[in-house]
Amino acid sequence: MHKTTSSNDEIQLFYRPEDNKSKKVLAYAKSISNNINAVDIKRTKGTGTIWRNILSKLDKDPKDLLDKSKPYYQENIRGRDFEDRDWTYLLMNNPELVRSPIAVRGNKAMIIDNPTDIYKL
Repeated sequence: MHKTTSSNDEIQLFYRPEDNKSKKVLAYAKSISNNINAVDIKRTKGTGTIWRNILSKLDKDPKDLLDKSKPYYQENIRGRDFEDRDWTYLLMNNPELVRSPIAVRGNKAMIIDNPTDIYKL
């Protein structure tokens, strides 16, 4: 994956290119910055350090990033509690469970549930 520190004009976008919401978020991000570091989370496996860094900037628990409607979540995760490192491992190895694109700019990160939320970053 790419570096996790960035200048304030760079937007790192962790997304799935085949996802319609992700495509919209990328287009909006390009409208506010010429410096987009778009990372396909299905093709480029994030390290535990990168995921912990993202979670720290989001001030969220790993479970908050997951799409709880996915069959894999329902069958294997729902109702279970994991240690932090296990949640991180889950994110690293199951990027399809990440519910929305995640944008990082400087020390701020956001889960982009609505594509226009990128403007708040």
